Amino acid sequence: MEIKTSNRINQIDSSEIRKIFDLAGKLKNPKNLSIGQPDFPVPDVVKNALIQAVYDNKNSYTQTQGILPLREKLSQQWLINGIDIKPENILISAGVASILYLLFDVLFNSGDEILIIEPYFLVYESLSVFHNLKVTCIPENFDEKYIENLLSRTNFKPKVILFSSPSNPTGRIIMKEQIVLLGKIAEKHDSLIIADEIYSAFDYDKKFCAAASVIPERTISLGGFSKSHAMTGLRVGYIGVHEKLTVILQKMSALQQYSIVCSPTPSQWAALVALDHPLSIELDIFKKRRDRVVELLKGRVNFPFPDGAFYVFPEIPIDSRDFIKKAIEAELLIVPGYIFTKNSKTVRISYAQREDLLEEGLKIFIEILESVK
Repeated sequence: MEIKTSNRINQIDSSEIRKIFDLAGKLKNPKNLSIGQPDFPVPDVVKNALIQAVYDNKNSYTQTQGILPLREKLSQQWLINGIDIKPENILISAGVASILYLLFDVLFNSGDEILIIEPYFLVYESLSVFHNLKVTCIPENFDEKYIENLLSRTNFKPKVILFSSPSNPTGRIIMKEQIVLLGKIAEKHDSLIIADEIYSAFDYDKKFCAAASVIPERTISLGGFSKSHAMTGLRVGYIGVHEKLTVILQKMSALQQYSIVCSPTPSQWAALVALDHPLSIELDIFKKRRDRVVELLKGRVNFPFPDGAFYVFPEIPIDSRDFIKKAIEAELLIVPGYIFTKNSKTVRISYAQREDLLEEGLKIFIEILESVK
């Protein structure tokens, strides 16, 4: 029997990162610097809240938008940072990836244009292909001159501007003055801004600026607990919008009813507790790792300075496919850059790994780097 799947799903392959995860299980002693999740455990207080929720029989469906106490707490957190997002304009879902899928389904028609800051999280491109969008990319170091040239184009009219800050894969933070420039595009073309701020807790030098604090009425803010509290498998992400964008939340909520239904209920109660427990010790450790990575790589290879998140994105002399093959032979796992950008001579290295493995992995990376120069 011949199974015929849809044309659009045939354009999407399994994530290269997942393939590397599978490969890691086959190597005897891998130095795995590909992992996009923190190496610290979920805090005990959060685990206890999860377990208690189960024993308290908080295991049924929640209302589609998520439990009200969590939405109220998120609203309060945003307000502390000068962002007015009401609980009724917040939707809880099963991670930011699910939110992005809902958002794309709600916002886009086939042929719409999306502006994405490059390098980008690989899901952005996959969803754009899946929804048959016209994709325009701009470099993350864009300046006023670059934006003015872009605005002069007659065939440019993005419906949405999408970026992550801090960035996956580069760790770079989009500065306030850059957000203002994106606002010029949004104003001219009546565009929306989707700010994926899942890594905002990893802001080592206090540079992070929430897009909604600059352009509140056009910004769709995304966040979650997978990175900040290592809750990757517990699946809690959230989206918040200005009251003028309420209709987007309403449509997403309706779509969630027929798909995801709700984020896991015990996980939502655990996330409520997590909001009161920022991980300052863990973040200090990650900052020290970031500084060590920069120290080892500086002068050997070019890379955007990693302001946040837990990645570095160096340029390499050869195609990343060939570089990755050499790395695998040396039992080093890193991620090829071509899944994040059209520049195939790049790789992503994660420093969400204990210090000894990080040192060993970077030593191997440098040795391969020297051998191919």
